[in-house]
Amino acid sequence: MPTSPVLPVADCRRHLLSMLDTVFRDLGFRDEAWLARALDAAGQRYDELTGVRDRRGFDAVRSLTASRISLIDEDDLTYTIDLSDLARRLREACGSQLARVHQRLVTVLQQSDLEPEMSPLAPETACEALRALAEAADLPAQAREQLLVRAEPPLRHALTRLYTELDARLAAAGVAPPAPRQNTTPSQTRRANTAGQSDDLGALRQQLARQSGAPAASTAGVDPTRLAEALERLEARLAGTVPGDAHELRLGLREIAGLLTPDRALAIDIVDALFQVIADDTALPTALRQPLASLHTPTLRRALRQPDLVDDANSPVLKLLDSTVRLAYALPASRHTAVLPRLGGTLEELAGAPDLDAAHCGRAQATVDLLLAELTNLFAEQLAEHAVAAARAERKELALQSASNAINAMLQTDTHPVLVTLLERFWVQALAQAAQHRERDDRLWRARLDTAHRLIRSAPGETDAAERAVLLRALPALVGELRSGLTELGLDEDTVSRALAPCMELHSAVVRGAILPPIRHTAIQRPPALRTTPEGLLVFQHNGHVSSAPALPAAWSACVEGDRVALNLPDGTVFEGVLAGRTPKGLMRLLLAPNDGRVLVVSLRALATLAAANRLTLGRPDLSRRAAERLRAGRATPA
Repeated sequence: MPTSPVLPVADCRRHLLSMLDTVFRDLGFRDEAWLARALDAAGQRYDELTGVRDRRGFDAVRSLTASRISLIDEDDLTYTIDLSDLARRLREACGSQLARVHQRLVTVLQQSDLEPEMSPLAPETACEALRALAEAADLPAQAREQLLVRAEPPLRHALTRLYTELDARLAAAGVAPPAPRQNTTPSQTRRANTAGQSDDLGALRQQLARQSGAPAASTAGVDPTRLAEALERLEARLAGTVPGDAHELRLGLREIAGLLTPDRALAIDIVDALFQVIADDTALPTALRQPLASLHTPTLRRALRQPDLVDDANSPVLKLLDSTVRLAYALPASRHTAVLPRLGGTLEELAGAPDLDAAHCGRAQATVDLLLAELTNLFAEQLAEHAVAAARAERKELALQSASNAINAMLQTDTHPVLVTLLERFWVQALAQAAQHRERDDRLWRARLDTAHRLIRSAPGETDAAERAVLLRALPALVGELRSGLTELGLDEDTVSRALAPCMELHSAVVRGAILPPIRHTAIQRPPALRTTPEGLLVFQHNGHVSSAPALPAAWSACVEGDRVALNLPDGTVFEGVLAGRTPKGLMRLLLAPNDGRVLVVSLRALATLAAANRLTLGRPDLSRRAAERLRAGRATPA
């Protein structure tokens, strides 16, 4: 840890404000007074939070934030909520990078219970600056909302890069994350699968050691001095070989096999399984295979001296391999030529280092982290040509959601099924059509809501003569509005007549005073549909009413840009891509297929439907799990 915590705190503050100044200028704000007010607001929040030294101070800052919210007037409440949503989305997009730099800053601030969202560097600080900028520029309500939409992509990219760079700076300054809490044991943090077996390499190594019946760290009769000398001879033998030369390594290992303790023998098997998984992974670019293979021998050499080398997912070697593979998966093919030589050179330079210690791995990790941060910019470039079509799809999604929600809210338990069918199959489209123009003029929206409301009340279960007379007088206008709304959707006269026919028969029975036959309504479960826009964008969303959408799996909330997502589409194909972005209002996600550059925009409702049908796959098992599965399968004895 540095001698004085003031230096890294001030350095982080300077870089944060510089980043905000650049983003705001790029957005077109050049007035120095406006910019000064925005940066001052960010600086004040940063200073408040870096001044926290105990829990009482932390609570004071939280209370201060709450008091600011409680004092705003009603007109600003929506804007405050939208700012909070923006901060949440930015935190989700930059979560892993923020977590790393936040842990180092926690060490500097000596504040172990400071949550990431209350970090001085958190996106909330940027949003505080955005609020001040809008106030300084005296932007009207609509312009403030537009500013949030415009500011989200550049802030997401800039914050990701800032966190990565500050993490590297703090690491170089000697600032380490706080040590794990003493009451947290490895067994508590490791994941377990449904069979009760832990799925990481560390737990598997301990399990195999127990099964062997021998102590994990030593073997009776092995002279530590002789083992050390043998390892030195092996190191000397490998000194002039090409990294990854398995033949020379195997010859050397054969000579010292009798001196290896069980944990070292297991470590060799584990490292072999790890690199075999990498070698067999056809999703990895060909240009990266040899650089990754060059780390095999150095990793084995390190594992012989440190058998628990890859026990922890955060160990420098395993973390580097995992993040490299993740980058390779997500990298668009069009960028392979530009990026892979740089990445491969970094790995080969590490393979030639004297040792895979934390310092050498850390330098390579910094390069990989920067390349991962640059992915957001690459995604933005790939998605730019589809921005208009994606926004159009989101407007449709928002309109259909508004229409579905309105119908669901109006329906009553005794609404006749014939009316429910008309509303859910046809009138939802008329409402959605009106919703798309609602911001400019909501008169059509309100008129079609009123039509739906009167339609629901047009078939009561029991009526007297007076009520039927009133209904008879009202029906022509109601049917006229229904016919007009469906015609404006582009439906021909025959289709409109067929759509209204069951409703007309129902109304005829009502005005005659006939007893309505019991009809059971079956909710329309229209699956999401796939289409291609003229711009070549794949769109996957519901095109009609949805009574209720299943919830997304909990794992979805942990997905960040660059994570793999596979969808089984209605045409029988599987779209395999990575999460690359979101539409402005967050109702849809943009997925990019790295190999061919295809872009798919999919609504959250459609994703939830796929998840409920087991047609959505999130992420991919990390290297540790895949290597553990391979090693476990290889050691399984036939029944």
